Amino acid sequence: GINAEYGDYYSSVIYVNNSAWIEINPAKAEFGDDVIHEGLSSSFRYAYNIQLPFVFPYYGLPLTTITPTTGGFIFVGELIHNQLTETQYIAPLMAEFDPSLGNSSFVYYYLSDNLAIIQWDNVYIHADYDPESNNNKAFTFQAQLYINGDIIFAYREVPYHPKLIDDSSHYVRIGIAEAYYEVDTSHGMTVTYVHQYHAIEIDFDLVVNYTEITLKAEKTCLSSNSCADCTTQETEFECSWCHKLQQCSDGISRWRQNWKDANCEATGTKLLDQCPNEQEAALPSTNPQTGFYEMVLCQESKTAIVCAGDDTLLIDSASFSRTNYHGSACETHSEMTDEAQCQYDNDLVTQKVSSKCDNERTCFVQASQDFFGVDPCPGNAKTLNIYYKCNSHTSASAKALTGFIVIVVLSLVALLVGWFVYAYRNLLLQASLPHQVREILEGQHLQRGHRRIGNLTQSTKSYFQTLTIDQTHAIALRRF
Repeated sequence: GINAEYGDYYSSVIYVNNSAWIEINPAKAEFGDDVIHEGLSSSFRYAYNIQLPFVFPYYGLPLTTITPTTGGFIFVGELIHNQLTETQYIAPLMAEFDPSLGNSSFVYYYLSDNLAIIQWDNVYIHADYDPESNNNKAFTFQAQLYINGDIIFAYREVPYHPKLIDDSSHYVRIGIAEAYYEVDTSHGMTVTYVHQYHAIEIDFDLVVNYTEITLKAEKTCLSSNSCADCTTQETEFECSWCHKLQQCSDGISRWRQNWKDANCEATGTKLLDQCPNEQEAALPSTNPQTGFYEMVLCQESKTAIVCAGDDTLLIDSASFSRTNYHGSACETHSEMTDEAQCQYDNDLVTQKVSSKCDNERTCFVQASQDFFGVDPCPGNAKTLNIYYKCNSHTSASAKALTGFIVIVVLSLVALLVGWFVYAYRNLLLQASLPHQVREILEGQHLQRGHRRIGNLTQSTKSYFQTLTIDQTHAIALRRF
């Protein structure tokens, strides 16, 4: 195999003639026709959302939805736009494939509790296909996504060198890429900038029949879910714990906007002795009038709402409006026109947040029209205010534990009494007791280490293209 390193996020091993291929073609394996994705198999330039049955950590970010496309790649971003090939992709072989051309061309998918497979089977390049010719050459390859974050690209049929694929109307790429979002709400419209901050490009020369490319996920800051773990993990990242967001990061991730909004760069904790008691958790301050925790998000921001230990969330109320905007930390982000009564329906907002968060220990909420629906007053920045409690399960657990301890103590007392009675009777019969031997078994605890790899380097060259979604919202793509 050929080993490679790609910054702090992934290391790679490339094999030829390896056995990583997992056949999911129902004609060749014991799968039913339900693995056939009818929409992708019969379309051209088409993408479809698939809900994963597990959380897939991508660059440490927990994903529950992926978007396979007909073009040999999986889009993993949150904002759908017409430049999906630019960034935030997992691409075993990105090209202008057209599964609708051949009767034997299919896109298959397989989902389990710890693995997702997308397989492009016998697919043709759109520009190369000639219905009158017998020389059409089809590709067969797949992407495997594992619950631990590892990614495997496996290739069964690569009929010619990927460098020869026409890229005049569609990028040809092999690799992965990720980006972060930044939101600008100035000048009367919302513009979301998509900045690519890391990418892995696989050399085309390495991809032939029966090649396997394994991208092994390394631990990132986002992998940590507590202050203690965040400040002690061995990594090249400069991780810090943001108490307001209950999040570990180095400030460079898809959630960068939230990190900036919460001023985590200045207030984050980097030392273990500065961490709060994890069982008490660094929860937001409570509202003195209601006793509820209050979480405030600026428009277009996304964050996690977290309870400590096994406690679960209970949403009391929520509002997404202009009412609380003035005087908040969000006010500095824009110079929007004022519309004091601008707001979403409070019942709708509360219902949306409750359905996502109630009875969960952690949930992710985004202050945007993607989450709550059509903006009632476009061009006016708002704040999302969420009031919630953490339902404690400590008392019930403590009672159960106390009852268990009482039973154990009573049982031990009964055993001791029985033993003393037995010993006393034997003393009357024997001059001495038999020798007793006790064996003490000691367990061994292994500490798992983390391998360090090189630092990420970035280019300062950039470009951007603005794509208008509607009159008040645009997406700008920036690649570094």
